[in-house]
Amino acid sequence: MRGFFKERGYEGAADLKKNEISQLPDQRVAKQFTYEATKIFDKPGTAKLKEAKTQNDAGNYLQSNSFGLAVIAAYTDMKGDTAQDRLLTEARSMVVRDYLVKNFRLEDAKIKTIGLGKSDRAPEGGSVQVLIYPEGATAAQSRGTTPSAEQ
Repeated sequence: MRGFFKERGYEGAADLKKNEISQLPDQRVAKQFTYEATKIFDKPGTAKLKEAKTQNDAGNYLQSNSFGLAVIAAYTDMKGDTAQDRLLTEARSMVVRDYLVKNFRLEDAKIKTIGLGKSDRAPEGGSVQVLIYPEGATAAQSRGTTPSAEQ
Protein backbone atom coordinates (compact mmCIF):
# COMPACT_ATOMS: atom_id res chain seq x y z
CA MET A 1 0.00 0.00 0.00
CA ARG A 2 2.99 2.30 0.39
CA GLY A 3 2.84 4.96 -2.32
CA PHE A 4 -0.66 3.87 -3.39
CA PHE A 5 -2.32 7.21 -2.60
CA LYS A 6 0.59 9.39 -3.72
CA GLU A 7 0.54 7.84 -7.20
CA ARG A 8 -3.11 8.81 -7.42
CA GLY A 9 -2.52 12.49 -6.56
CA TYR A 10 -3.04 12.66 -2.80
CA GLU A 11 -1.26 11.50 0.34
CA GLY A 12 -3.86 9.42 2.18
CA ALA A 13 -7.55 8.74 2.72
CA ALA A 14 -7.69 11.07 5.74
CA ASP A 15 -6.77 14.03 3.51
CA LEU A 16 -10.01 13.56 1.57
CA LYS A 17 -12.27 14.44 4.52
CA LYS A 18 -10.51 17.58 5.77
CA ASN A 19 -12.60 20.14 3.82
CA GLU A 20 -15.44 17.90 2.70
CA ILE A 21 -19.12 18.71 3.07
CA SER A 22 -21.79 16.04 3.08
CA GLN A 23 -24.31 17.81 0.83
CA LEU A 24 -24.49 20.71 -1.59
CA PRO A 25 -26.10 23.89 -0.23
CA ASP A 26 -29.72 24.40 -1.24
CA GLN A 27 -29.07 27.92 -2.49
CA ARG A 28 -28.83 28.88 -6.14
CA VAL A 29 -25.33 28.76 -7.63
CA ALA A 30 -24.10 32.24 -8.62
CA LYS A 31 -21.35 31.03 -10.99
CA GLN A 32 -20.22 27.62 -12.17
CA PHE A 33 -17.11 26.30 -13.92
CA THR A 34 -17.17 22.77 -15.35
CA TYR A 35 -14.12 20.76 -16.43
CA GLU A 36 -14.01 17.36 -18.11
CA ALA A 37 -11.91 15.00 -16.03
CA THR A 38 -10.13 13.60 -19.10
CA LYS A 39 -8.70 17.05 -19.81
CA ILE A 40 -7.36 17.85 -16.35
CA PHE A 41 -6.34 14.52 -14.81
CA ASP A 42 -3.36 12.40 -15.77
CA LYS A 43 -5.15 9.04 -16.18
CA PRO A 44 -8.77 7.86 -15.98
CA GLY A 45 -8.50 6.25 -12.53
CA THR A 46 -6.40 8.91 -10.81
CA ALA A 47 -6.73 12.31 -9.21
CA LYS A 48 -3.29 13.48 -10.32
CA LEU A 49 -3.52 16.76 -12.23
CA LYS A 50 -1.95 16.88 -15.67
CA GLU A 51 -3.29 20.26 -16.77
CA ALA A 52 -3.78 22.28 -13.59
CA LYS A 53 -3.78 25.66 -15.30
CA THR A 54 -7.13 24.76 -16.87
CA GLN A 55 -8.73 25.78 -13.57
CA ASN A 56 -7.14 29.24 -13.58
CA ASP A 57 -10.36 30.82 -14.85
CA ALA A 58 -12.18 29.59 -11.72
CA GLY A 59 -9.27 30.66 -9.49
CA ASN A 60 -9.14 34.13 -11.01
CA TYR A 61 -12.89 34.52 -10.61
CA LEU A 62 -12.77 33.43 -6.95
CA GLN A 63 -9.82 35.72 -6.26
CA SER A 64 -11.48 38.75 -7.88
CA ASN A 65 -15.07 38.40 -6.66
CA SER A 66 -16.70 38.14 -3.26
CA PHE A 67 -18.61 34.93 -2.56
CA GLY A 68 -20.03 33.05 0.38
CA LEU A 69 -18.88 29.53 -0.41
CA ALA A 70 -17.23 27.63 -3.24
CA VAL A 71 -17.69 23.88 -3.54
CA ILE A 72 -15.49 21.69 -5.71
CA ALA A 73 -17.81 18.87 -6.80
CA ALA A 74 -16.53 15.86 -8.73
CA TYR A 75 -18.48 13.19 -10.61
CA THR A 76 -17.61 10.07 -12.58
CA ASP A 77 -19.51 8.49 -15.43
CA MET A 78 -21.60 5.36 -14.85
CA LYS A 79 -18.77 2.87 -15.53
CA GLY A 80 -16.77 1.11 -12.84
CA ASP A 81 -17.06 0.21 -9.18
CA THR A 82 -19.35 2.50 -7.17
CA ALA A 83 -17.20 2.56 -4.01
CA GLN A 84 -14.00 3.24 -5.96
CA ASP A 85 -15.72 5.97 -7.96
CA ARG A 86 -16.86 7.68 -4.74
CA LEU A 87 -13.30 7.64 -3.42
CA LEU A 88 -11.96 8.86 -6.77
CA THR A 89 -14.38 11.81 -6.86
CA GLU A 90 -13.49 12.75 -3.28
CA ALA A 91 -9.82 12.73 -4.25
CA ARG A 92 -10.37 14.72 -7.44
CA SER A 93 -12.32 17.44 -5.65
CA MET A 94 -9.61 17.68 -2.98
CA VAL A 95 -6.79 17.92 -5.54
CA VAL A 96 -8.54 20.70 -7.48
CA ARG A 97 -9.28 22.54 -4.21
CA ASP A 98 -5.64 22.29 -3.15
CA TYR A 99 -4.50 23.71 -6.49
CA LEU A 100 -6.85 26.69 -6.21
CA VAL A 101 -5.96 27.43 -2.57
CA LYS A 102 -2.21 27.21 -3.23
CA ASN A 103 -2.19 29.31 -6.39
CA PHE A 104 -4.75 32.05 -5.67
CA ARG A 105 -5.43 34.41 -2.79
CA LEU A 106 -8.53 32.73 -1.37
CA GLU A 107 -10.06 32.37 2.05
CA ASP A 108 -9.29 28.72 2.73
CA ALA A 109 -12.34 28.14 4.96
CA LYS A 110 -14.74 29.11 2.16
CA ILE A 111 -13.53 26.42 -0.25
CA LYS A 112 -15.14 23.01 0.35
CA THR A 113 -15.18 19.68 -1.48
CA ILE A 114 -17.67 16.96 -2.24
CA GLY A 115 -17.18 13.72 -4.14
CA LEU A 116 -20.51 12.69 -5.62
CA GLY A 117 -19.52 9.42 -7.26
CA LYS A 118 -21.41 8.28 -10.34
CA SER A 119 -23.66 10.56 -12.36
CA ASP A 120 -25.58 9.75 -15.51
CA ARG A 121 -25.05 13.39 -16.57
CA ALA A 122 -21.25 13.27 -16.36
CA PRO A 123 -19.28 13.04 -19.60
CA GLU A 124 -17.17 9.95 -20.23
CA GLY A 125 -14.42 9.94 -17.60
CA GLY A 126 -16.32 12.28 -15.30
CA SER A 127 -16.17 15.97 -14.53
CA VAL A 128 -15.27 18.51 -11.88
CA GLN A 129 -17.38 21.57 -11.14
CA VAL A 130 -16.47 24.66 -9.18
CA LEU A 131 -19.81 25.83 -7.79
CA ILE A 132 -19.72 29.36 -6.41
CA TYR A 133 -22.47 30.41 -4.05
CA PRO A 134 -23.32 34.03 -3.17
CA GLU A 135 -22.38 35.77 0.05
CA GLY A 136 -24.36 34.43 2.97
CA ALA A 137 -24.17 30.82 1.77
CA THR A 138 -22.55 28.38 4.15
CA ALA A 139 -21.93 24.66 4.24
CA ALA A 140 -24.23 24.44 7.29
CA GLN A 141 -27.19 25.28 5.03
CA SER A 142 -26.96 21.92 3.28
CA ARG A 143 -30.00 19.92 2.26
CA GLY A 144 -28.62 17.86 -0.61
CA THR A 145 -30.06 19.32 -3.79
CA THR A 146 -28.51 19.27 -7.21
CA PRO A 147 -26.82 22.45 -8.46
CA SER A 148 -28.65 24.90 -10.67
CA ALA A 149 -26.56 27.58 -12.22
CA GLU A 150 -26.27 30.63 -14.37
CA GLN A 151 -23.21 30.56 -16.56
